[in-house]
Amino acid sequence: VSFAYPGSQKVGNALSNIFLDIKAGQLVVIVGSNGSGKSTVVRILSRLYDPTSGQVVIDGLPSTDYRVEDLHHATAILSQDNLIYPLTLAENIGLGYPDCASDTRQIADAAKEGGALQFMEKLKNGMDTILDPFINYFHINLNNDKSHPLYEEMQKIRKKIDISGGERQRVVAARSFMRFKSGKVKFVAVDEPSSALDAEGELELFKQLIGVRDGKTMVFVTHRFGHLTKHADQIICMKDGSIVETGTHQDLMLRKGEYAKLYQIQASAFDHGKVFTLDAAR
Repeated sequence: VSFAYPGSQKVGNALSNIFLDIKAGQLVVIVGSNGSGKSTVVRILSRLYDPTSGQVVIDGLPSTDYRVEDLHHATAILSQDNLIYPLTLAENIGLGYPDCASDTRQIADAAKEGGALQFMEKLKNGMDTILDPFINYFHINLNNDKSHPLYEEMQKIRKKIDISGGERQRVVAARSFMRFKSGKVKFVAVDEPSSALDAEGELELFKQLIGVRDGKTMVFVTHRFGHLTKHADQIICMKDGSIVETGTHQDLMLRKGEYAKLYQIQASAFDHGKVFTLDAAR
């Protein structure tokens, strides 16, 4: 598969002649430096884009033979680009599974799994706290212009509370766990979802995700992969839009290639006084 983003001014492809074979139910981790093509692979696998050349095959059939709607219903994407909406925290989480959007027990369970419940319980209105990200995302400020046609509408949804970047990501993660409760998700793409979390918070999120992996194929992209890759069925190491190595952690460390170099850089940054394990979540 090769791919170039439509309208891109970049010389060359974002992906160049890559080949992947991912088995159903595998835990796959994609690693590589910034700009290596990791996120682009996730977008292709999730069919947010189709390849410029080549094809993606799912269960023996080209992905283009499936309805896009059906593939998206079977896919959950957790990324740093997911948004929150001018709704309550509960409603933001409930969007993951609209059929049960009013089920407070399931929403609370999803919030706990996503790591959001603890901070939500400290808020005066708890899960009923209203968020309004529009001012943050679009930099709209109409407070001093009452004549503006959007003033009244913006006042209705004005920001009720600020939450941190890490808390936003926990809410988005909780929405994904809510989506899992539908029982329809077969493919999970996790693309750098925890940039605002510390290493321990990220590890806890990964433990929870791995804990619900039964019956799902999971593909992770993360800039902190030191512990996760040891549990991967397959590691894909990328550089400059190409795949340079694939294998397990043990295999790739023995090769002493690009993955081993990246891993050693990561390992030197970790606190060796702490021992983490992901096994308890499986």
